[in-house]
Amino acid sequence: MPESKVAFQTNSLFRSVEFDGFNWQFQFDDGINVSVSGFWRLLKDGEINLVSLDHGHQFGLPKPVDLVEWLSERCIGQRLIELRANESTGDLQATMTGGLTLEIFIASTGYETYQFSIAGKSYVGMGGGEIAIV
Repeated sequence: MPESKVAFQTNSLFRSVEFDGFNWQFQFDDGINVSVSGFWRLLKDGEINLVSLDHGHQFGLPKPVDLVEWLSERCIGQRLIELRANESTGDLQATMTGGLTLEIFIASTGYETYQFSIAGKSYVGMGGGEIAIV
């Protein structure tokens, strides 16, 4: 990712993930949370491991894919070490220990795709790639 004006170094423990049918909520220690309504994927050592659009699909498995369960298994106990927004596109990257990277992509030119809170401020990934600070 190119250098960014929105970048934070942390050491916050991943606590939980929830999905309400529309928004994904990623919770970390230190009051850090990320809410996502668009497309995300989890990389493990640079390779695609999970993709948000797979949630609920069966793919010939015994039961539908439950990404809340899968993410919990992979991420709980890992630490968020950097949160960075791409200055050109607004895409968000959360780098964690264990070789994990959560990539969140701006999914609309008109609607907000994500919001994250850190260090007492909220940041919103706006349609078209701008980042608003609230």
